[in-house]
This record gives sequence, structure tokens and C-alpha cells, in this order.
Amino acid sequence: MSKNDNNIVSKTGYLPILASAAVAGLMTLMLWMQGRIWWCNSGDLAIYVHEAWNSRHTSQHLLDPYTFTHILHGVLFFWITGLIFSRINIKWRFFVAIVAESVWEVFENSNYVIAKYRSNTASLDYFGDSIMNAAGDVLACAAGFWIAYKLGWRLAIVFFIFVEACLLLWIRDSLLLNILMLIYPLDVVKAWQIAA
Repeated sequence: MSKNDNNIVSKTGYLPILASAAVAGLMTLMLWMQGRIWWCNSGDLAIYVHEAWNSRHTSQHLLDPYTFTHILHGVLFFWITGLIFSRINIKWRFFVAIVAESVWEVFENSNYVIAKYRSNTASLDYFGDSIMNAAGDVLACAAGFWIAYKLGWRLAIVFFIFVEACLLLWIRDSLLLNILMLIYPLDVVKAWQIAA
């Protein structure tokens, strides 16, 4: 690791951060062009809402319980970029993570994925994220990448498992369960989640 790799933001290394901000701005534009709303239609100005299931507020505010799954996205992207792009500076790996998260946010809010969520998961009333929620998800991913960077590989694994377990106990959902239900829905899991 070179001396410049020791800090995500060094004196001369702002280009990847600026490029990441530009990608997030492009994501915002694309979500707006998809017809996504800016903020919760209910007029509630709360930054964080605690509802995870079948609420008109879920995915409509800056932060909600699913923010923690996006923190885990950042941890995963830290690992994946470390494996695939091990010779690339950490700042550019961060940029790759932000690109991946932004692309996911646009895809997640497509009619196809929204319909998948509604049919395959317990998110029966899911109608997509607000633009501010998507922005919060990208910020959460950035935070997760930074947390994994600071913790290192081994402690990041402990952190990942801990957050997954907390989410399962708290909202009966998690990043890995969410992926499973999107790809291979299980009725028994859906029934357990709905019973929450």
C-alpha cells in the first residue's frame, strides 16, 4: 500500500470524491426523469422514520431501517473492489462503489424491480424510493465503505454479521434475506415477515 492509500481523502486526491458526487447527481437526474418524487407525499418532514413494513413513509424519507442494508452494500463493495481492483487506489475503489450503488438505485426504482419487490417480498405496498431516500442510500453505502476501510477485512466481517443479525431481529429483513427473496422467493419467509 502506498503512502497516498492511507487516507481516503488526501490533499491531492479529491478527483474521485468529486467524480462520486457527479455520479450521485446523475443518479438524481435519472430518478427524477423516471418520475420519482423528491420527498414523502404525506408531508412529514422527519429525516428518519422507523417503519419498515407497509408504510407510506418507508423509503420516502432520507433514512429508514433499510438504510442499514445500504451500509452493508458499502461493506460488500469494499470487499468486492478490493478483490477485483486490488491495484487501484482506495479513492478510486470508493468511486467504483458509488457508481455501483447509484446504478442499483436507478435499477431498484424501475417498474420491473418495484413489481418484483411487491410480488416476491413482504413489501406489498412498495412503490419505489423518493429521490432523497435514494440519496440517503448512497450516503449510507459511502459510510459502509468507510467503516469497512477503517475496520479492515476481519472486523468488517464481524460488523456485517452483527448488522445482519440486528436487522433480522428488528425488522425481520436484512440485506442477504432481501437478495434471496428477490431472486428465489420463499413463501415461509414471506409469511414470517408479514407476521411482524
